[in-house]
Formats: sequence, C-alpha cells, structure tokens
Amino acid sequence: MSKIDLSGKHALVTGGSSGIGAAVVRALAAAGASVSVMARKPNHSAQDEKMYDNPKVEFIELDVSDSKAVTRVFADVAARKGIDISVLSAGLLLAGKLLDTDDESWRRTMAVNLDGLFYTTRESIRHMMAQGRGGKVVSIGSISGYRGNQGFAAYCTSKGGALNFTRQVAMDYAAHGINVNAIAPGFIYTSMTDIYDKETKAKLAAQTPDGKWGTSQQVADAVLFLSSNLADHIHGQSILVDGGWTLGVFAQP
Repeated sequence: MSKIDLSGKHALVTGGSSGIGAAVVRALAAAGASVSVMARKPNHSAQDEKMYDNPKVEFIELDVSDSKAVTRVFADVAARKGIDISVLSAGLLLAGKLLDTDDESWRRTMAVNLDGLFYTTRESIRHMMAQGRGGKVVSIGSISGYRGNQGFAAYCTSKGGALNFTRQVAMDYAAHGINVNAIAPGFIYTSMTDIYDKETKAKLAAQTPDGKWGTSQQVADAVLFLSSNLADHIHGQSILVDGGWTLGVFAQP
C-alpha cells in the first residue's frame, strides 16, 4: 500500500482557517507539505489547536472574491515557495428560496463560490504552468452541485456551476500534468452547517444510508488522496463524501 508523502511540496488552502479547510491544512502538513493558509481572517479555534505553531504553516489574509488581491497573493506565494497543490475551500452558504433571495445575497454567493473559484483556479493554473512541473488543484464543492436542496437557491446554483467548471478546466490542462478535481461533501459537522437545528440534523442523518453526518477529517482524507501522486490519472472528477446521501431516496429498514 502506498503511503502519501508530500515532503518537498508546497500547498495553499483557501478558506483554511476553520472547518473543512483547517482539517485539510492539518492533513497536508502531517503528510509533509508546507502550507499557506488563506482566509479573510484567522479563526481563533484553529489557533487554539496550535495549527499555526507548525513552522510549515503560514497564514495570509485574502478575500477570494477580490480578483486583484488573489493575483497579487498567489504571485507572492509562487515566487517564495512555488505552488504544487491548491485546495480551494473558501465558500459561502446563505439560505433562501428564489423569492427570498435579494440581489445582494445572490451576488455575495456568486462572488465567493463562483468568482472566487475562478480567480483562485486561474492563478493556480497560471503558476503551475509557469513552473512546468504539473500540480494538483482540488476544490471543495457540495452535494448541492448534484441535486437541489430546498431553500438554498443561490448556493445550489453556485455549486452546480462549480462542478462543471471543474470538468472544463480539467479537460483544458490535463495534458500539462495538472490534475483538477473536486470533493463534494454531504452534511458535515462545521460552523457553516450550524444553520441547521438539532432536529433537522437528526432528520438528515436518518435520510443518509450510513445514518450519520460526516466529519471534516473525512473530507480532508479525500483531499489528501487527490493531492497526491496516487491521483495522477484522475481528472475532472468530484468525489462524493456524503455517507451515500446522493444515491437516492433511502428507506430505513
């Protein structure tokens, strides 16, 4: 069995100060990679876990919806450390059916979930191409890219677009040794999913074939695989980490 060893690689993780992103940072660092964590602001819980005490981990303030800032920050990281792995985890979840979604909420969602993904993927690919040694780009999508989720019109739309964006970019740059893939988490315990109350969480778990919500670590494990040479022949795919939720209607025995 192959062991994942990312020694000598440099990774950047957007949205990496909390939740799934923070779990990804810890997984990459544990595998030997140095990591640039990019987020709008540090998360105190992540700092309490001493994530940033690791000399291989640095924090960089970045709003992924700011195209000029993304270009500047990625160029700086590429010049100082190179970019071998990009994990694009920044995301925004706003609830609302179509008629409850105002222009500002729609644009905020698209600015982070689609525009931000476009800006950060573009700069990742740009620098990987210039380096000439390939690379791995892994975005964090959602099961909402595959099917509707009642009451989340903007979010589901953005994640559906992100899924096809992954396929398209993968097709365009596979010949250059750049693997572009995605992870589509289901219901995962993070601060983002605290919008669900306890009763709703229990109902969603009951609708899941394995009967439970997932953890950030389980998502990070899948990211680690796609970031490694074990995934060298995988392009444009989205790995569902959802306990089987998207398989169809689940009738409890």
